[in-house]
Amino acid sequence: MRKAAGVCIVLLAITACATKRGYVEKGNTLVEQGKYEDAVINYRKAIQKDPNYGEAYYRLGLAAIKRNDYIEAYNALFRASQLLSNNIEVKEKFAGFCFDYYLKDPRRPQKLYQQIQQTASELVSQNPNSFEGLRLLGSLAHEDRKPQEAIAYFRKALDAQPWNPQVTTLLVQTLLEDGRYPEGEKTALELVSREKTYGPIYDVLYTFYTNANRPADAENIVKLKVDNNPSRAGYIVQLAGHYARVRKSAEAQQTLQRLLDDPKDFPDGQLRIGDFYLAEKDYPQAIHYYEAAERNNPNDKVGLEKRALVALLAGAKYDDASHLVDQILKENPTDEIALRMRADLLVNTRKPENGAPAVQILQRLLNSHPNEPDPALRLNLGRAYILKGDLAGARAEFEEALRQRKDFAEAQYELSRIYVAQRKPADALQAANAAVALRPTDRHARLLQAWSLASTGDPAKARSILVQLVKESPKDAQARLQLGLLSLKLGNFRDAIDLLEGLRQDGDPSATSSLAAAYVGLRQFDKAQETLGQALKQSPGSPILREELAETTALSGNYALAVVQFQKLIEQDPKSAQLRMRLGEIYAAMGDQKSAFSSYQQAHDLAPNEATPALVFADALGQAGHIDEAKTLYRQIVQSHPDDLPALNNAAYFLCEHGNLDEALKLAERALEKAPGQPGFSDTLGYVYLKKGERETAIRTFSDLVRRYPTYSIFHYHLGLALYQKGDHLGAKKELQRALASHPGSALEPSIKQLLGKIS
Repeated sequence: MRKAAGVCIVLLAITACATKRGYVEKGNTLVEQGKYEDAVINYRKAIQKDPNYGEAYYRLGLAAIKRNDYIEAYNALFRASQLLSNNIEVKEKFAGFCFDYYLKDPRRPQKLYQQIQQTASELVSQNPNSFEGLRLLGSLAHEDRKPQEAIAYFRKALDAQPWNPQVTTLLVQTLLEDGRYPEGEKTALELVSREKTYGPIYDVLYTFYTNANRPADAENIVKLKVDNNPSRAGYIVQLAGHYARVRKSAEAQQTLQRLLDDPKDFPDGQLRIGDFYLAEKDYPQAIHYYEAAERNNPNDKVGLEKRALVALLAGAKYDDASHLVDQILKENPTDEIALRMRADLLVNTRKPENGAPAVQILQRLLNSHPNEPDPALRLNLGRAYILKGDLAGARAEFEEALRQRKDFAEAQYELSRIYVAQRKPADALQAANAAVALRPTDRHARLLQAWSLASTGDPAKARSILVQLVKESPKDAQARLQLGLLSLKLGNFRDAIDLLEGLRQDGDPSATSSLAAAYVGLRQFDKAQETLGQALKQSPGSPILREELAETTALSGNYALAVVQFQKLIEQDPKSAQLRMRLGEIYAAMGDQKSAFSSYQQAHDLAPNEATPALVFADALGQAGHIDEAKTLYRQIVQSHPDDLPALNNAAYFLCEHGNLDEALKLAERALEKAPGQPGFSDTLGYVYLKKGERETAIRTFSDLVRRYPTYSIFHYHLGLALYQKGDHLGAKKELQRALASHPGSALEPSIKQLLGKIS
């Protein structure tokens, strides 16, 4: 009998677990243990038992959030909100999740926006004092650039939950953005006095003081953050970072010393200081502190070795780094960090033959964690593809890295380099501007920005950047070279000669053909021939020298001579589509559109399967009025190159202009889906919305773009156009004036002034 009773108990337990409630309870237990995959399986089994079981959907949604599976989370929470329509907690969680998901997607999907607005409005309708409903309505108003409306909602939410740190911080941000500085600052300081441990409000004040050029207040607010949270090591490092930025190195060292003076509260002080110096690119100091940390904590030898390895790589000490990698991999051949470093070393050799093995290692690492975003790994894989010679593969990886991390300056910089190599200055400028916005002091990004500005018709801004770079570092050969080339382009040939002659005497061969072109600009042909003759004696028959001469000759405005040079180059390499495209560009600059068209067609004929020559020819067909032929070619390009993002975007814009709006919408959405962080693609999508008459969606798209990229005149112009079509002439006028101010003298200026004339 006892045995039978025991069997009954087991059967009852199995039966209970097999019920829908049993599966949910088991899933809840697994969530508490951090076993989200197993929890999801149990919630799905509960739903199989009862497809209308709202609690299971709700719990499934919460677990999916933990797994970063946002699509399943949305679907599960949406279904839960339908089945549990009277459950306020479920509604609040669904609306809050939708808003977080909305912010993560740079496309700002209309469906999500409407879902948030509807659910938040329902919450406020059911309870006028609903904190979550008011918070979300205020956040939407803030996103829509309606500060007065946002402030009103935030204040009502704070009536329900006075001094809620998150909403108070949102209120402060909105007040400051609306120019209500005293009120915003006062509210922020009051929150600091009430919630001394809430870090984000200190950061908002620090940014405000920094932008307002109040350095003493900026320093004091970070010091207060540390004083109010003396055991938070991260805040101490943040204060040291402030001192480093304002070049108070003694104060930075004193601040970091606090971590060393209190080993009880900061047992990892040396490690944190090593990380600090690594971020500051002081690699010898970083290695010094990592080695000290290893001596004090020998149990973590491998982890500290890896950090030191990062510092060695960053400091370009490749031999030492390679030796350390070999040592780590000898002990553990599958160590992922060491493998990443091995790939880094291969990439940093800059040898094309190392591109393929680096790609193989990095691709294997990515495949081992398919559901874990890793933008840094994507960045390095892109660099490996460049080494291998696969620019399309590299661009795809950089765009994916930016999709995973929107503030990834290195990925923006690498994209800009690719566009420079492909001679796409507008795209290069877009990426370089984004990189500089994220890292204003990065010299490489600023150089790319200057090149792109000069190439897109804004030499004044380009010169300003280059002059500043030379002032900061007079021996910077790249900045001097670009400044010389820009002077050459602007016709300041004597300035160009002074700069380029100095570079040539320093042994820089890249200055030679440009110097010759400067002499050509002064019509000193003997000097030009002498300069090139000396260079060609050292490198007889060099097509590179001849091409450089052709390029710089074109920059000097002597297009006829440039045509001759390119024709000679084409005689040497008759199958080069790139040379045909450059020849076409020179013909276009001369105003000889017929010859330009012919050169672009020849380039396309030579490389019919390459996207870039085809796109250039399609654009030429459109400009020549062959609209139907251009449409056909654009469609062929996107069919043959479905993952080529410029092809998708350019085709979308062309088809939008010529009435194929539904087709244009699909292409624009595909481009943005593949590269969500690309502002040019968002602009194209917004323009399609505008053409389709979906003005509110277009306005939201352009508003988001001008907020993220306030110096892009095209975004301000499109927002002004959308507001004008809506009937908001005052708002349109403001945006159009901003467009003029952000880029005076641009090609857009006539269109902007024409629209301003209509408003006036």
